[in-house]
Amino acid sequence: MKKSKSVKNPSRASKGTAKIQINGKYLRIQLPRHIYAGKQKYLPLGLINTPENWTIAEAKRQEIQRDIDYDNFDVTLNKYQVPDKSSTNNENDEPDEKLTFKEMLEVFEKKYFRKRKKGRKSQDSFSQYRQFIIRAFQFKDNFDFYLSKEDIDKAIYSTEAGSSTRNRTVVALKVFLGCFKFEYGFASGLTAGYKPEKRVLPTDEEIIDAWHKIQVEGESCHKRHKGNAESWGWIFAVIATYGLRPHEVLAIDYEKSFQPPYFSIYINEKITGGTKTGSRVVYPLPYKWVEKFDIANPKTKYIDESRELFQTKIRTFADRFGERLKTKGINFRAYDLRHRYAIRGRELGLDSHELAKWMGHTLDEHTQTYQKYWTDNSHSIVYKAGLRRIEELERIKNGGLPISELEAELKKAEIRIAQLEAELSLRKKLAAK
Repeated sequence: MKKSKSVKNPSRASKGTAKIQINGKYLRIQLPRHIYAGKQKYLPLGLINTPENWTIAEAKRQEIQRDIDYDNFDVTLNKYQVPDKSSTNNENDEPDEKLTFKEMLEVFEKKYFRKRKKGRKSQDSFSQYRQFIIRAFQFKDNFDFYLSKEDIDKAIYSTEAGSSTRNRTVVALKVFLGCFKFEYGFASGLTAGYKPEKRVLPTDEEIIDAWHKIQVEGESCHKRHKGNAESWGWIFAVIATYGLRPHEVLAIDYEKSFQPPYFSIYINEKITGGTKTGSRVVYPLPYKWVEKFDIANPKTKYIDESRELFQTKIRTFADRFGERLKTKGINFRAYDLRHRYAIRGRELGLDSHELAKWMGHTLDEHTQTYQKYWTDNSHSIVYKAGLRRIEELERIKNGGLPISELEAELKKAEIRIAQLEAELSLRKKLAAK
């Protein structure tokens, strides 16, 4: 849990910033000193430090910050007192069974964020869930009805079995109904048959070719857009070399990134108000692309010109990157570059634990996500790399190292080869099912 959180507005920085703090086990808001002639004042919230209460505290902090920014701050603090939680808990809400579907939609957001920290990613997830819920009940003339089991059945079974729409509708309904006192038994196998669209990942040679294409300046390009193509080339190179999600390019901390000798980058979620998997350090794969694509010399003209837009509508950046790929005749998608990074890392002999960490995954998530992209060629590359390692160790025997050390290294390599052979066998069995 963060000890403080603030949202700065550069144009109003002189008016001070309110911050959430943890005082013992309780939350409070630290107020700007200048409001009270240099004395430090706090607004006690009487809320224990929990994710749910942190969300309440953040809403209160934003209210206070708006009043500070627009000279409406109540120095007595009476305006900002948080009501006793016992009078605002779920038991005193309007009973869910008395809500129409329209009313349920109206309070969905409030209930959804009671147990979730509100941020850019969680807000985006909520919006997608709500969109699928509304779409699922379009068969109704209006939403002034009381939800029934039959309505939910129709919403689910009107979608095509085994489709992405069926899968996402079921997920959204589970989240939606979970926010209300509404019992519905989801039948097993509702999403059976759903398989994500099969992707054929680009080779590294195809990625290099695409890098050349994406930075070609259009003949009719306006002079104020000159340099944007080169910027797109750099953005493409960073996504491909570091396996980033497109929006994470906006969260690169340049002061901590692209430094020799390893030229790693630091993704700082505070820059964009949150990323899907938080802050982390990422290393380039392959290393030689840092020099080939001139990555250590950032070309951020396009990002800088539109940063204000991207800060408020982060998906716009990803959408525009996808459009750029299409207009340049590149026949793969942004996430294919990320998937290829994961496979390339294994082909280079890197451990899955480290790759998962760099990509912002748990090991299980990493394995489940990328095992379907393994090809026989990928397995062969990993296996041959292991064999080369054994050959190298055998050649070293004629050097000056003690035989015991050489034998220990050789044993490690043999164990690794056995692990790779077992993994190859397992993946072939999975692919055959």
